[in-house]
Amino acid sequence: NVGIPVLEFHPAVELLTDEFGQVAGAVVWSLETEEYKVVRAKATVLATGGWGRLHIQGFPTTNHYGATADGLVLAYRVGAKLRDLDAVQYHPTGAAFPEQIVGLLITEKVRGLGAQPVNALGELFVHPLEPRDVESAAFIRECLPPEKGGRGLGVTTPTGMVGVWLDTPMVDMIHGKGTFQRALSSIYRMYIRFGIDPTKEPILVYPTLHYQNGGVVIDEHGWTGIPGLFAAGEVEGGVHGKNRLMGNSLLDYNVFGRRAGMSAAAWAKKARVGRLTLRHVERFVEELRRAGIPETRRAPLLLPDYRGTKTLARVVDLL
Repeated sequence: NVGIPVLEFHPAVELLTDEFGQVAGAVVWSLETEEYKVVRAKATVLATGGWGRLHIQGFPTTNHYGATADGLVLAYRVGAKLRDLDAVQYHPTGAAFPEQIVGLLITEKVRGLGAQPVNALGELFVHPLEPRDVESAAFIRECLPPEKGGRGLGVTTPTGMVGVWLDTPMVDMIHGKGTFQRALSSIYRMYIRFGIDPTKEPILVYPTLHYQNGGVVIDEHGWTGIPGLFAAGEVEGGVHGKNRLMGNSLLDYNVFGRRAGMSAAAWAKKARVGRLTLRHVERFVEELRRAGIPETRRAPLLLPDYRGTKTLARVVDLL
């Protein structure tokens, strides 16, 4: 409505810098026409999200298909600092069956309303409302076989994945009939379409890769330390330390999204962009060669590849 051009299906593949070392836009790639385009900008805000589609340690994920750490790659190449990349958050209750929804989020609200996680013997093996890392670790321990340090009390799904029961009928038992459909309508629809009624039978769950706690270092204004480059949302790191609390992702995009936007606008009013270059990429390639790192992998990834053996390789090793 205000006349700002929007390029859909045009992910950024590289940032641009000028001779003064400031970020001056990006090279984008059209997924539809397979053409490169140059976007010149006085200020650039990274908002590429997380890295769930890298399937770290083979876990399924709640993340959208573009969550392939592209923002980290772009920022690092241009000289921005990264932090806490070891801090991956796994949500304890991702769908484990049916296969079509494996990894999708089963909100904590289900357990908050009384549903309890139980193993193959029907035992409650962990408090339902432990912090996410504690709850996830307990689920994994329950599912791993004894020779791998687990208890071997998970439930094997018809497709071979292992999970634990989430006793969803307890929600209506505790709060009255119809509560689940009213309070958890999206979860109800997610399962009923596959013939599973979560108000009458439990569902199978297993931890799913959910959030990138680390990321691009920013200050309180969303600035990355690189002139002209700002970041907000899951791509930036440090807001949550090593372990994010439920709901606090709102800080990433509501608080720091607003701050990064305000800072970018203020910078754009005074910035002067020089000649566009890719010198930072040349320096990065030189560093790779000096370190003896092979240049065989493509980055940014843009979208995950789920063809053939690459898909089979992304299976959690539980059996």
